[in-house]
Amino acid sequence: MRHDIVNIGICTVDAIARTIEEAPPPGGLRTFDNLTMTTGGNAMNCGIALAKMGIGCDVVIKVGRDMLGEFVLSEATKYGLGTEGVVRDDAGTTTPFTFVCVHGGGQRSFYHICGTNGTLRNDEIDMDYVRRHRYCFVTGTMVMPTFDGEQTARVLGEARSAGLVTLLDTVYTDSASQDHWRSVIVPCLPHLDYFIPSQPEAAAITGLDKPAEMARWLQDQGCTHAVIKLDADGAFCRDADGTETHVPAYQVDSVMDTTGAGDCWSAGFLAGLSSGQSIPDAAALGNATAAHCIQAPGASTGIVSLEKIRAFQNRTPRRANP
Repeated sequence: MRHDIVNIGICTVDAIARTIEEAPPPGGLRTFDNLTMTTGGNAMNCGIALAKMGIGCDVVIKVGRDMLGEFVLSEATKYGLGTEGVVRDDAGTTTPFTFVCVHGGGQRSFYHICGTNGTLRNDEIDMDYVRRHRYCFVTGTMVMPTFDGEQTARVLGEARSAGLVTLLDTVYTDSASQDHWRSVIVPCLPHLDYFIPSQPEAAAITGLDKPAEMARWLQDQGCTHAVIKLDADGAFCRDADGTETHVPAYQVDSVMDTTGAGDCWSAGFLAGLSSGQSIPDAAALGNATAAHCIQAPGASTGIVSLEKIRAFQNRTPRRANP
């Protein structure tokens, strides 16, 4: 069954080890207490969150022909994600993998291999398949070095020309220069209905520090609607007509883990748009989905259903506007 939404972007297999206080010396050994294997990456996280909300989603990701790739596909199947568009590597590149070391105080260290996320190309993506959807969401930009920039713009342009609603989200890479951010993002903006970066990402691209100024700059470069995620301050929306709305966040008393919160926000926003909600209302659902997510450990673990997120929205007060 093909769904309305297709996510194009990154995946990983995450091995989360608890508790590791130090790395062993050469030839040494350290033990740890617990190991959790799970999938990660923006496209998978958002897809699983949508699926748990009862909203179908297909994924276009690239995996290796290895046991890690089989694990990603099995998890996608488990949650009902469509995998017809998944690209399989034939060059011996591994599926992306992260070893997460959780320290006693809760801090984390990461060992990561980019793997097939770094080799995805636009000519590997079946655009006939993509065009059969209503929404095309590219997510993971800035960590797909082959696909980022002009190749992403090409896919978004073809999707939009076919009548799809296009969206783009990025990964915050604090070491990237403004020139690099712009070389990746600016070619995509004229092909976007919605650009949904976080505030640090929007600042890195624009060089500005106020959400309204950032949004106007992004629209001046071609995107139709700009929605900037403000973490605990909610979201800022500027639509095609120039209407600006600050959408406050929901109050959360206990934060267990912010891993994957941005991807869950995207899932909530897509859920709102695909059901015909206005941009501010969709952003509010994104805020609620992210807030619901961070009360449990791991990306979308805290998400049970759209109904429970709606109930959370109805009973949870909003934070004051900054």
